[in-house]
Amino acid sequence: MRVGVFGGVFDPPHLGHLLAADDCRERLRLERVLFIPSFSPPHKAGAVAAFDQRLAMTRLAVKGWPGFEVSEVERRRNGPSYTVDTIAALRRVFPRDSFYLVMGTDQYRAMKNWHRPGELGRLARIAVMDRPGTRRPPVSPEHSPRRVRFLPVVQVDICSREIRDRLAKRRSVRYMLPTAVSGYIERKRLYRNPRQED
Repeated sequence: MRVGVFGGVFDPPHLGHLLAADDCRERLRLERVLFIPSFSPPHKAGAVAAFDQRLAMTRLAVKGWPGFEVSEVERRRNGPSYTVDTIAALRRVFPRDSFYLVMGTDQYRAMKNWHRPGELGRLARIAVMDRPGTRRPPVSPEHSPRRVRFLPVVQVDICSREIRDRLAKRRSVRYMLPTAVSGYIERKRLYRNPRQED
């Protein structure tokens, strides 16, 4: 199988995540896209919502989207959620699958600071989504150009921090979140006073 790996904090998951992932799925002819909430992201401050809450919201977000699944592979590891370890764990479970790590241009530009970025480029092909207002970075010298692909995906300028800000101010987030995620946030009273650290 051709499998996309779409990791993130998902605090909360929003329609921009879904639309970009679906565009990547179509362009790369992926049979599955795995959404993987980070348990302990090494390059970001702590999430506002707990891991189980972010996992539940991500499951609600992808429900009904063909080919979308949620993995909690990062829950089963101790220490920081290094992407290279996540991909290695997936390859052990699914040794015959081809993995495509899906990320934004800002993430790819910062990848030189990631844990073992060269090894990551050998474990998975890298699909870099062009984002609004960002310039395409050069291919890292640690990566083969044949294993890095830049994708001009649908442009949806929504971010989780803005959603948290709006929720904290009791402003509408209609059309930014899947309805089921909005309902979960309301029931759990999340993001009433979020930390603005990421």
